[in-house]
This record gives sequence, C-alpha cells and structure tokens, in this order.
Amino acid sequence: MSSCIKKTCLLAFLLLNLSIPAVALPAISLRQVAPGTQFITGACTTDADCASACCGFRSGKCAGPVVAQERDGGCGFGDAQPNDTAAKALTGGAPVNNGNAASGQAAAAAGTSAAPAAGTQFITGACTSDADCASACCGFNSGKCAGPVVAQERDGGCGFGDAQPNDTAAKALTGGAPVNNGNAASGQAAAAAGTSAAPAAGSQFITGACTSDADCASACCGFNSGKCAGPVVAQERDGGCGFGNAQPNDTAAKALTGGASTNNGNAAGQAAVAAGTSAAAAPGSQFITGACKSDADCASACCGFNSGKCAGPVIAQERDGGCGFGNAQPNDTAAKAFFAGQ
Repeated sequence: MSSCIKKTCLLAFLLLNLSIPAVALPAISLRQVAPGTQFITGACTTDADCASACCGFRSGKCAGPVVAQERDGGCGFGDAQPNDTAAKALTGGAPVNNGNAASGQAAAAAGTSAAPAAGTQFITGACTSDADCASACCGFNSGKCAGPVVAQERDGGCGFGDAQPNDTAAKALTGGAPVNNGNAASGQAAAAAGTSAAPAAGSQFITGACTSDADCASACCGFNSGKCAGPVVAQERDGGCGFGNAQPNDTAAKALTGGASTNNGNAAGQAAVAAGTSAAAAPGSQFITGACKSDADCASACCGFNSGKCAGPVIAQERDGGCGFGNAQPNDTAAKAFFAGQ
C-alpha cells in the first residue's frame, strides 16, 4: 500500500512538471563590448577585442600597441607567445620587439638560461649587444633589449657593451631624424674624464646639460630642465623645448611628426600664465599640460579625458583615459590622425 502511494505521488509530480509551460530565461552575455571596439585600458581576452588591436600580454587590458611592447610584455593576451603585429602596422613594419620569441621565451618558461638566437630577444630580455635584440637595441645602461626610441630617454641610448651609446635603430624608425647624439664622443669623454668641458654644438646627448636647442643632437633642450630631451617626449614632460627662450617650442617635434602639432604654436595661454593672469588661451592654442574644457581648446587637439589638461593624443590614450574631456565618452580621434600621417 505504501509503495503504491509513493508511485502515485511520483507520477503526479512528473505530470505536474510536464504541465508547467517552459519559461525562456534571458540570455546572459559576459561580453561588454562588440569585438574590436574595446577602448585602451578596457578588459580584453584577445587582440581582436581591442580597437587598438592589442590586448596586453600580461594585463589582459587593451593597450597602445607600441607602448605595450615596453610595459606589458607585448600584445596577445591569451596566446602562448606575445606579438608585435599591431605595433609593426603602426611603424611601417619596423620591429619593436621579438617577432620570433619562441626560443628565448621557451627557455625562460623551462627555467633554463639558454640564450635566445641572435636578433630574437624580446624587449626587457637580457642582451650583450644590439645584435641580440629583435628591436636592434640593447639598452646602454641596463643590458636589456629596449624600444630604440624609448631607450634614448630612459636607458642612455642603445649599444650595451660598446664604448659609446648609439641611436641607429631609433633613426631607422624615425626616418633618419636624430633622437640623441650620433657623435657623443666629446661630451661623453669629458664626463668620463671628470671634466666639465662643454660638448660641441649640436652633439649633446639626451639628459646632458644644455643652454639652448642648438646644443642638442635631438635639437631640443628641455624648457624646464635645461637638459637635452627627445623632442616629442619633452612636450609631455618638460614643458616643451627651448630652454633659455621666453616661450617653449615644438619645432623639433614637428620635424619628427611631419608637421603635426604636438604643443602650442601660439603661446597666448603661456603668456597669460607668465603675466599672472587667468585669461583663457585662444581656441586650439593651449599648450600641453594647460587647462582645457574640450579637445578644441588644445593645439594638440586632445584634452585629457580624466585630467582636463591638454595632452599628446597618443600618450593620452595610455595615461589619461583618452582625449575628449567634457564628453560622455573618451576618443582617440587625434591619435588616429597622428598615425595616419606617419
């Protein structure tokens, strides 16, 4: 009797469930953005997710493809090996990291110390000469493969193991424009000898003391620091070039970027600051680091999305959330225009 009751109850339960109409559950998607539209610093699982075509190899965040080679181990999050595909597309095919990193990376993964094949070592990997690196630049001070242009700023140049640093690979990337001292012997030798002999005009190396742009091989004497600097980077970090002048300039930066403005060619805003007034700069004339309300205020056409300060359009994608202060969403319009002119 008890068994019969149990069977009857089970049958009733099954019939009840069969009689309940199916309810469609809403589709749940974890994808936040359409493929290829994620902004820099946004989460990603592959390069294809990012508008920059680069998902940082270590961070899993969309990144500028060239900067990622320096700071994030390259692009290609989720892949076995990092890549520099998008960076090469930006630089016209010039390698900025290891296009064939298998040997060095595999050795590291295996815990061995096997040296990578000549010319294949990845950025930040140990090297003994420029020839070891896929970027053709072994940092002069660090003995680590580096991006050739960045090395001029942060590592004393390329050429680890040589008597003097060089900017050979950097010139190859910038079409021959000097980014440091191609003939640094006089200034470097004086430093080694402990003397204060001034270098020949136009020969001072980046980070070396200068009194005018003419002293520097990069044609840029940092406006605030009085030290030779990379002309584009100086617009971001040193108030521009032109130490010793009343106003900073971006002459050398324009020469490198084919005439694209990287700071204020019309120093009205700077003059107002110098005069102690709060007069707003003319539209499109505000200098990098100057206050802005929109991209239109800036000579660089980029008002940092987070800071509300004029910024270099490419660097703003990395450090300021993009351009477009005052808008609902950041943009990379000026950065795209910059790269289109390369």
